[in-house]
Amino acid sequence: MKRETGFTLISVLIAVVLLSIGVMAVAGTTGAVVAAHTKASTKTVALSIARSYLEEVRGREPVDLTTEGAVQVDETGAPSGTGIFTRSMIVTDVARNLKEVRVTVDYPRAAAPTELVTLAFVGLAQ
Repeated sequence: MKRETGFTLISVLIAVVLLSIGVMAVAGTTGAVVAAHTKASTKTVALSIARSYLEEVRGREPVDLTTEGAVQVDETGAPSGTGIFTRSMIVTDVARNLKEVRVTVDYPRAAAPTELVTLAFVGLAQ
């Protein structure tokens, strides 16, 4: 009698189940990686908006700096009613000739708003 070689139906089914589990694990990991990438990209855009606006504010006369309310902006930092980012600026007097300027950019699903702080020296009157 000849013995037939090959795989049994049970061994093929076990192999298919193990392969399916591996494919599902890779798919789950891919989703997490895409979500993390999206979150990092949005945070980077928020930081870029804050940096850009802070540079614009640094060009102003320090004596004229005042707190600004929240403004909706797009990815470039331009005011837009449909932008997902919200930018605001808080100016506080730290000393007689020193102001703290805090630019905050918030967006949906942010763990915390992106915030940059600088100091502006107000020249003494002659």
